[in-house]
Amino acid sequence: MNFVDLVTAASFAGVIVLGVMVLTVQDLRSKQPEARIRARMADVFSLQRQRPVAKDAEQTAELFNVTRENNAFSRWSGPKLARLRTVAGTNGLRIVIAAAIVGELVAILMARFMPLPGFVPPLLLAGLPVLIGMRAYSFLVERFRRQFLDGFPDLIDLLVRGVRAGVPVSQMISAAAEELQEPLRREFKLMGDSLQIGLDLEAVLAAAVRRIEVADFSFFCVCVLLQRETGGQLGETLENLAAIVRTRREIRQKTRALTGEARITTKILTAIPVVVMVAMSLTDKNYLAVLLGTPAGQKLLTYAVISVVVGIVIITKMSKLDTSR
Repeated sequence: MNFVDLVTAASFAGVIVLGVMVLTVQDLRSKQPEARIRARMADVFSLQRQRPVAKDAEQTAELFNVTRENNAFSRWSGPKLARLRTVAGTNGLRIVIAAAIVGELVAILMARFMPLPGFVPPLLLAGLPVLIGMRAYSFLVERFRRQFLDGFPDLIDLLVRGVRAGVPVSQMISAAAEELQEPLRREFKLMGDSLQIGLDLEAVLAAAVRRIEVADFSFFCVCVLLQRETGGQLGETLENLAAIVRTRREIRQKTRALTGEARITTKILTAIPVVVMVAMSLTDKNYLAVLLGTPAGQKLLTYAVISVVVGIVIITKMSKLDTSR
């Protein structure tokens, strides 16, 4: 076997291994709780999408749906931008762009003053803004989910009292928006406005599930739709759902309390090098002159910064338990 045949066989084997890895990753992602919940919600609302809808109602429903163009970038960015508008309003995109700009400035400073290998600065200039922007996006989504879930049990109690008093749930959705805090007020006001202009409750709930993407709210929508289709006591069902949502919230709070030590440890480890360097500069500036003014000191400082960042990322990942689904 000559060199060309060896390279061809190795390339073929590499492509097969890469394909198997991609399929394995996709299978693992499809089995995650969030993916399973999304698939179940799609199955629940699939019947509603199959029903004939009037032309005017269908055009109006497009105002509350995520629009997608026929290209790969818009199919990827469209839902992200729609999700960003939902969780942060009109300022969400500005926050993400500002975070990316800050990341680019930090990357420029690191490439200018840190003795990095030749191939690292281009990767740093291209990757750090994207990473910081993604972290800002994740922060906005998590903040929206936390604020939504904090007030959601009280909202369900309000709906239960209205339903038991004989008020239809569609009217309670419109009336409850005035009694809620953000972001619940914004989302339920949008749902109430869509109901008032004539959209069907199923279409409104289906659009809200895709827009909000919170599992507890999806359970609420399923309960309302099942009661509408099969009948039964909606007040008792929603009361049980409120108890479950409160239990899930208590679990999240308990998890946060149990992982508080790791979060404090991360903050202390981050602050110690800065405090030590400030104390050394106040005591004797010649101590830091060797670290900042010589190539060997700059290399040691670079390795120290990278080590601290890697350690913080690992500790944060270990102490973060995902209980939001």
